[in-house]
Amino acid sequence: MLIADYANEQPPGSRLGPLSDMMVEEDLAAPIDMYRAAIFRILNYGTAARLRGDPFLGRLLVLGVVSAAEAYFRAILSSCIEMCPLAQSGAAHKAINLGGLLWHGKEGFSRSAFEHASFTSRKELNAAFLDFLSMPLDDKVFKSLLEEYEIVCQLRHGIVHGDGLLPGKNAVQLDIPRYGRPVRITVNYAHLQDIASVVTTLVATVNRETFSKMCERWAIQWRKRADWDVSKETARFNAIWAVFHSTEELKTRRGRSQVTRARCLAAVKLANGL
Repeated sequence: MLIADYANEQPPGSRLGPLSDMMVEEDLAAPIDMYRAAIFRILNYGTAARLRGDPFLGRLLVLGVVSAAEAYFRAILSSCIEMCPLAQSGAAHKAINLGGLLWHGKEGFSRSAFEHASFTSRKELNAAFLDFLSMPLDDKVFKSLLEEYEIVCQLRHGIVHGDGLLPGKNAVQLDIPRYGRPVRITVNYAHLQDIASVVTTLVATVNRETFSKMCERWAIQWRKRADWDVSKETARFNAIWAVFHSTEELKTRRGRSQVTRARCLAAVKLANGL
């Protein structure tokens, strides 16, 4: 018997099958609708009965919520860089991942800027919007939302890196009381609902505020540039609308007949004296 055998048995050999079997192509909706669909699936699966019988499942679903938010932030940041000259100026000095560029190609070059980035803290999120979009997340709107999101991200860190055991660093930052023994994060149905609500409120607010900022730039700053082409103003507004407007929410939204692209375009022009 080998010395190592006293620890555990020799595991059998294993390897992954073809990675292409795991890949499925799909057409992407607006980032906000992709996020909404992901959260719907998570909450629909994470029923009270399932989470009552399996605390491990709750932790996994929290990871899904934060992952959906990260995907949303990457999508709108990359979309804004593609459409907004001011964002392009701000991002011009940033390095991009060559592997991402080779994979996405010229049309999707902006996605390469965020493939190495994590948006699992308020500091990282603030920095990305400031550095790449020249758009700080105003404390008047975002301070409390980002504080709540930071708590979710601290919990997520413990789930990812400690199998749910809360690391000391995160415990101190969350002001968790000391326990006599290690503590494991346990997410029940109510916890999952609260976490999804916190993250969704932040995502929806970011979507609204960034849309409003892009409309303002379309109406004012973009027009002052030498490369502005008035014949393409409607097409460029339509590009903003396609990224930020939620067609899924519109299906059940009160007063939805008033929420049209034409009405929004007219309102933006009126607000900015065009």
